[in-house]
Order: sequence, then C-alpha cells, then structure tokens
Amino acid sequence: MIYRSALVVLSLMWAVTAKDYDFIVVGAGSAGSIVSSELVKSGADVLLIEAGGDNTDPAIDSLRSYFDLAFGALFNPFSGFKWIQWGYFSTEQTLAGAGAGATPKTFGIPRGRVLGGSHSINACAYVQANADDFNNIAAEVNDNMWRWRRTQRLRNKLERTIGITKLGKTQTGALDFIATAHEVLGFPFNSNPTQGDQYGISPSFWTGQESSEGGIRTTAFDAFVLPVLNSSNRKGTIDVVTFHQVQHLIFDENDSTKVVGVSTMNVRSNVATEFRALKEVILSSGTYNTPQILMLSGIGPQAHLNDLGLATKIDLPGVGSNLRDHYSVATFWDLKNLPEGAPFLFQSPSLNMFGPEQQGQPSFQFELAGNFGSVVPLRQVSTGTVRLQSSDPMASPIIDPNVLSTSSDVDNMVDGLENYLLPFFQGLIDKNLVTTNSLSPSASAEEIRQYVIERFDTNHHPVGTCKIGSSSDPMAVVDSNFIVRGTANLRVIDASIFPEVPSGNINGPTMTAALLGARKIKLAHRSSMTLDADDEEEDDGNHVRKNV
Repeated sequence: MIYRSALVVLSLMWAVTAKDYDFIVVGAGSAGSIVSSELVKSGADVLLIEAGGDNTDPAIDSLRSYFDLAFGALFNPFSGFKWIQWGYFSTEQTLAGAGAGATPKTFGIPRGRVLGGSHSINACAYVQANADDFNNIAAEVNDNMWRWRRTQRLRNKLERTIGITKLGKTQTGALDFIATAHEVLGFPFNSNPTQGDQYGISPSFWTGQESSEGGIRTTAFDAFVLPVLNSSNRKGTIDVVTFHQVQHLIFDENDSTKVVGVSTMNVRSNVATEFRALKEVILSSGTYNTPQILMLSGIGPQAHLNDLGLATKIDLPGVGSNLRDHYSVATFWDLKNLPEGAPFLFQSPSLNMFGPEQQGQPSFQFELAGNFGSVVPLRQVSTGTVRLQSSDPMASPIIDPNVLSTSSDVDNMVDGLENYLLPFFQGLIDKNLVTTNSLSPSASAEEIRQYVIERFDTNHHPVGTCKIGSSSDPMAVVDSNFIVRGTANLRVIDASIFPEVPSGNINGPTMTAALLGARKIKLAHRSSMTLDADDEEEDDGNHVRKNV
C-alpha cells in the first residue's frame, strides 16, 4: 500500500542512535502497537522496538496470502516470506492422554517477526471473549477495571479504530447452515457474539476488508501506529525501530526493582545498543518472547536460571509456566450448489458456532468457512512451559505445550467432533448441501478418536506464561495493573498475561487488554499525561460482580 510504504520510509529506522524516552515498548504486535499509540496521543515520548522488519510486502496486505505467510514461510526454508517468521516449533509431544498407541508429534508455531507481529500473518479473525473471561480476572485480582462491563467502552473504541468486517448471514448458503445448526444442535442465531454472550451460530467478524483480490488485512499497527506517525499535531513523539532484538533489561544500579532501559542487538549489523526509559518499560513481545526476555534478564524460576548460569534478580516461578493454548481438529466436505470462492477465509458461508453452554460459558468454538469445519475445545486442561535453551539471547526458546497430556483433553475433543460437528455435518449432507470429503459422520467411535489423535493441531491461541493473579498466587507474574512482581516500573501487556485462554481467538481480547493496560499507565502518570474521556472514568467501588 502506498500509504503504508511512505510512512515506513519516513518514520521507521533500523540504524539508530540511542536516546532517552519516557516509555519503551518492546514488540510492535497487536498489544505493543496499541499501547504505544495511546501513550503518544497522551503526550509521552515513546520508543517502539520491533525485532523484525517492516510490513510493506504486498503479501501482508492480502488475506489471500494467509497460508503462505503463516505456514508456507514456516515449513519452507526457501519461501520468500521466511523473514517475517520466528520459525518456532514445539518440542516432541508424547500425547500422554491419548494412550500408549499415540505417535509423538512436533508441530510448527507460526509467530510474526514483523511490524504488526502475528497480526500481520494470522487470519485476522475478530472474536471477543465471553464476559466471564474478564469477570473472572476481575474477581481474582479484586479490580473492577477488568470487569466486562467496564471494558466494553474499550472494545467499542477498538472496533471504531480498527474497523470490523462482518460476514455470514447474507452469504450464499448461510441461512441453510444457520437453520441446520438450530435443527440439529439447538443452537440459536446470535447476530453479535462480541458482546460477551457467544452462544449460538453467528456471523464471522474480521479485522480486514473484503476486496476483489480476496480481502485486505488491517492490523493494530496499521490502525493505531500509522495514523500517529502520520499526524502533524500529535502530543508526544514516537520512534519505531526495526530489526532490533532485545537481549535483556537494564536495571538501576542502586534500585533492583527499577528497570531503566533495554539492551538490544541490531540483527542486521550485529551492533549492540542501549535505550533508556525515564518512566517505564513495557514488554509486549507475546507469550513466547516476553518470558524469554524476562528470564534472560534474571526474572524467572531460580532453579532454571541457575542451570544456565544466569544470576537471579527476582525469583518468579510463574515466568514461562502455565502455557495454555487451544487445539483443534478439522473436517472437510465438498460443497454442492454453493460457491467455492477465494480466498479460503472468505468462502461462503463464513460462520462461527459457540456452544453448548456450561456455567454461562461455551464449551466449544466451531469454525466454519466454505468446505471446512473445525472443533475447538475452549476449556482444555493441559499446560506447558517456555524455557531458555541457553543464556544466548539469540537462541530460540524451548516451547513445550504438553498438549493432550490428559485423557480428559482427548475425550473433550472427541466429544466436540462426535456429538456436535459431525451431526451438524450430517445435517448438511441430508439437505444435499455437502458431500463427505474427510471424516464421515458415520465413523465409529474408535475411528473418530484416532482421527483426533492423528489430525489435531494448535489453533494458535497461546497465552498464560506471564499470567495475572492475586498476591496470594505464587505463580502470578503480574498484578492487576500489569506490573511485574518485585518491580516498580516494568509491565507486561500482551496475551501472556491471561491465566486461561479466552473463549475463542485471542487477538480481540489481547487488543482490549492492551487498551486497558495503556489506560492504567496513563492513570499512574496522570500528572504529566493528557487523559481522554475513557481514562477519566471513575471506579465504582471494590465489589466485583460476576454478571455482565
């Protein structure tokens, strides 16, 4: 895009001279982009550091290129898109919950190393959480600002800024799919599942736009940072530095609780540079890289740091633990009398189903797009870890999701397929809308179980490695204000703070959390920053209610 390319030439740097900033934000993905923009608009001087390069490649704009960006770049070392990926893979997973006959499995973990982060390579699905995903955090940390009702204004702001495209009910075949979901599963039609109640079959929402070329991507970097870079009347300043990988945090020599900057390595020139923050450092590097930076800086499980010869500054056992993700299994069918349009993501009909409900929250997400249907159990039990491979900051972290480590996780995925998605699939067959392609709805229980074990994969929703929690939780890494325990001015604001995976795709909840985190920073520095109407909203007491 001409607009984006021009801004990159004028405003982004990969060779810089260090100077002091009010705030340093590490990671220009969904969370870091929003936090940086909000602070600049309130009058702060901000440095936004990205380990990858710019996002001017036309493939990033096009949602048609989703699979090439996310998967082709990961598995093909000769791909032209390899430069935007971290190139992570899981450790070998034993699948203990699947029994002795399961074949160990390693899977790829697409993560964006580029302006926009993983938002620049993902499907751009916009799925907000269930209300209790936020209300439960509010109750745990006794902070009303986390309540769903209190954060709704932030979602409204997010949706106005980034723009949301809705697909579904008006697409060819959608009404047949909606009717089938109601007849077979009893699911109602839910016109807007982003309001905290997701139950039912609903349109799909995207942070992108339909186009004749197959869809145009809109990331948080596009929507929040580029307008600030292009503004001549912004209150603060922002420098966006690319190709700088943070090696470790820099602490005040006289105050072990205070972080004064970051040490980076220019991955093009191999030149080290230190940047200083006068107020705060915010880590927004994601579920894998944020705990990596903390541990390289001496913040993490002491025994693990000792094993690598790293001095422990703060013993926080929760750093890199509690890795959670959603895992899914997909089925495929051949469409009859329905268009197989391109790209895949916008094929008719593009719908989401959430249900059944248990204790006010949906048990499964079912993603439907054209000839594809997947089941995503939302309450999986297995947790994994992120650990350092060595004390070398350039070495990839060791990612062990510990997937399907319990039989209940396997049974849950089988349940979603056997009792919900396949009966829905059969209903489509009975209406002469589709024919069988992969797993037949008449498959035996053992065939379904084997299909799950062989075909499951990550749904790319990792969270939890720097989880938020109360002062009584020994595994909590950050408090309700996103401040890292044992520090005074270091925050983590990204998907890693969620103690459990929100109900659905995590980009929407992560962007909402980023707006909340930015608001908390501005309130903490209100004497020197301009607050907007949302920031000035008064707290309404300490009582936390479970309802929306």
